[in-house]
Amino acid sequence: MQKHHLLIVLLSVFSFGIASAQLSLLKEIENTSLIAKNVSIQEQQILIDSLLTIEAEFNEFDEEEYPAGYLYIGEWDNSTLNPYQVKIAALPDSFLINCADFFPPVENVITSEYGPRWGQFHAGMDFRVRIGDSIRSAFEGKVRITKMGKGKVGYGYFVVVRHENGLETLYGHLSKILVTPNQDVKAGDVIGLGGNTGRSTGPHLHFEMRFLGNALNPRKMIDFECFATYNDTYTVTKQSFSELTAYLNNPARYYNVKSGDTLGRIAINHRTTVSKLQQLNRLGKSTAIRPGQKLRVS
Repeated sequence: MQKHHLLIVLLSVFSFGIASAQLSLLKEIENTSLIAKNVSIQEQQILIDSLLTIEAEFNEFDEEEYPAGYLYIGEWDNSTLNPYQVKIAALPDSFLINCADFFPPVENVITSEYGPRWGQFHAGMDFRVRIGDSIRSAFEGKVRITKMGKGKVGYGYFVVVRHENGLETLYGHLSKILVTPNQDVKAGDVIGLGGNTGRSTGPHLHFEMRFLGNALNPRKMIDFECFATYNDTYTVTKQSFSELTAYLNNPARYYNVKSGDTLGRIAINHRTTVSKLQQLNRLGKSTAIRPGQKLRVS
């Protein structure tokens, strides 16, 4: 009966987690005379040693096995794009990124930049590709996610790689994925093939750089004229996310063009200029607007 009581105590201790098991167990042994009188010191020590071993195994995180584990506090999730949920204000004041081994995922024409686009924030850069073109890992690291989206939504087939330097990179709209989660890759390794899956208007690669889940403008680090980094290192600061911060603090506003509208009238009504509207919407001087068209006005 007394051993049965001890088993109940142990089960209740485990239900509150390994981390509190030692203190709870010692308190139970110290304060419960029934158990203290009938469990030998040797048995108590064996039990405590066993719990310490289990706790050590439970909390162990191999930084070499999971890239930048010290920065991501042991978080390794094979399904969630941003499991970290670290706000920009909570990021380190500065963090040095080693980007010496950078390899361009693809070398081709840029079709869309990082920043506000069509009422949303475009968190990466788009590159024109042909279906079947090789897409390569930008840095050495380990594959964290491979996903095959359904229908014409989201990134379609995409890969996320976490790197030793603390960055994560994302490669979207692939036609085929050639790696698996937890696979080690080197800079320049082919991880997938170019495609047109997901929400895509034509074959292209959507490429993102993320730091603790927050999208960083690749142009801050990479010279896309020659597809090489400006320097062997880059210091990430909160200012590195200035475009994203500005968008979050002041989201873009849009106006649906009605019959009879002109750019001049829309500009007056929204306290802006025609040239600003043309710039925001990438309209040529002779480009006509049409009813139903969505124009960004700020």
